[in-house]
Amino acid sequence: MQPTQPLPPALSSGAVDTQRPGDLGAPAAEVQPTSDNVSPCLLVISQDGTTGRSHQIGEGQTDIGRAEGDIILPDDRFVSLRHARILRDGNRLAIQDLASVNGVYKRVTGPIPLENGDVFLVGVAVLEFVLLSPSEQNLRSAVERGVQVFGAPPRPRYARLSEQTMEGAPGSIFVVSREETILGREVGDIVFSSDPFMSRRHAAITRSSLDGTFSLLDLGSSNGTFIRIRGQVELSPGDHIRIGQHLFRYDSNSGQAQEQAQAR
Repeated sequence: MQPTQPLPPALSSGAVDTQRPGDLGAPAAEVQPTSDNVSPCLLVISQDGTTGRSHQIGEGQTDIGRAEGDIILPDDRFVSLRHARILRDGNRLAIQDLASVNGVYKRVTGPIPLENGDVFLVGVAVLEFVLLSPSEQNLRSAVERGVQVFGAPPRPRYARLSEQTMEGAPGSIFVVSREETILGREVGDIVFSSDPFMSRRHAAITRSSLDGTFSLLDLGSSNGTFIRIRGQVELSPGDHIRIGQHLFRYDSNSGQAQEQAQAR
């Protein structure tokens, strides 16, 4: 099923709370395999969660882009001309964003530190995490002309989530004021009731009472939670990467992966 509304940059999904997001782009050119036919690869994940085309990763660098590089995604309007770079050194793989417009996103597999300025994806929501300054955190009851202003009582203010939109302007802004903030479609402190790609309880932002640091955790959602990478990030087998509207999974054995894909 396809959504009726346009999807934001760097996110596409064919699942409605039950399946992982899929690849909406055209087939891309493949990198030639190494001679032993046992080399890492990126597997395209289709809309129903099955594996599609396999792109083998040779030694050195493999670039991904809409018009330039070794793996071409020509029909994906959210992909920059030269978007990302895979670096391979033997059995070690890393991915690097090449200053693309929409970034590269890695699926969250456990609690990860959440830092000021981080951008992450839940459902079709693209959210930026911004820590508040001390002056914004410790607000007191306002007084106007000697009268206390009527409203909700003061509460802690640690950070805010700013929703990014395809128009390039901020959307909704949510204040993070709890030690644990749940995001979901039906259950949570911040609810996206009209998002068909978000699970009932999708992800959590937690604050450490010891040092005030924050973490992001996926709560077993169907479509996953993805965070935009900074700089160069090492990959492990099984990692999922989003580039534009494409979802890839890193597999350490291309020969085995191709056999499994063909068997399907």
